[in-house]
Amino acid sequence: MLDGARRWRPRRARCGPCETTHVLLGTWSVPRRRDGAEVICAALLAKAHGTGHRRIAAWLGRPPSTVRGWLRAAARRAETISRSALLWARALDPTLDPAKPAGSPLADAVEALGLASRACRLVLRTRAGPWELAVALTGGLLCGAPRDPPGF
Repeated sequence: MLDGARRWRPRRARCGPCETTHVLLGTWSVPRRRDGAEVICAALLAKAHGTGHRRIAAWLGRPPSTVRGWLRAAARRAETISRSALLWARALDPTLDPAKPAGSPLADAVEALGLASRACRLVLRTRAGPWELAVALTGGLLCGAPRDPPGF
């Protein structure tokens, strides 16, 4: 996390029909990543504003290769992230103005996540932070490869 390490042991649940187990992650967690949503999304936001991966890594206190991996994974999925986030934003607030192009696919994805998070907080009155909502609304797409595509 940005403010230090968080020690946590994820719970497991068993699906009745298929009898497989699943790991239950906290809302602050990004699937298959050690760092929390606030750390990874801070890196994405900095990259959307034009900061390079080495400066972001120094700022966050993470290895440059780790940050570069997050940014590359998010850039590969930028269009899917944007599409998913905008679907949620429009479903929550049909009067929402269309997202304005931000200059790059990754910046567009970050902008779309912001719109979706804002719509979620206003309509559903949730207390979850914007980055936790970003992970939830995209089905963990930020830096992982979920089994199921995001959506409704």
